[in-house]
Amino acid sequence: MKHLATITEREVTGSTALSTTPPRIAVNVVLFDADGAIALNCVGRLRFVTVPGGGVEAGEDLYRAVAREMWEEAGCECEILAELGRIDENRAAMDFTQERYYYIARVVGAKGELHLTPSERADNTTLKWRPLEQALQQIQSRVIDDYRAKFVQQRDIIALTAAVAWVRGRAVE
Repeated sequence: MKHLATITEREVTGSTALSTTPPRIAVNVVLFDADGAIALNCVGRLRFVTVPGGGVEAGEDLYRAVAREMWEEAGCECEILAELGRIDENRAAMDFTQERYYYIARVVGAKGELHLTPSERADNTTLKWRPLEQALQQIQSRVIDDYRAKFVQQRDIIALTAAVAWVRGRAVE
């Protein structure tokens, strides 16, 4: 999969420190509905929005992780349309590294209830659907204080910018 970016402390805090821990593997999906809007998870406790996704579980391949995460965080099944790219993160202050694989997909069937984890419920996570470019603007315009959320914001801006370019080159069915 194409490498889109690496985000380190330098981009977020200005520090040159790096973590050397093995990476967590995760997936995210720019998920389109029939109206052309994309899914956004709104994390109420931290006051930010993000593209749905999460960690790949033991024994799970990336495609199964996409299906599970969309069922949990968007309440639906999906069909993958394209591989968007990989974004690597290195959060030295948390001694944490991550490889995130981004996909473009569309909803298959009906949208239903979310199946959030206890921590996602505790964070007061909800789901909203927004036009792609409006979602990108919303994420770009947020002023974020939370350390972890700053990384999330950076990676989502990169991924959604790539998704805009993909959509301009192809029609989402």
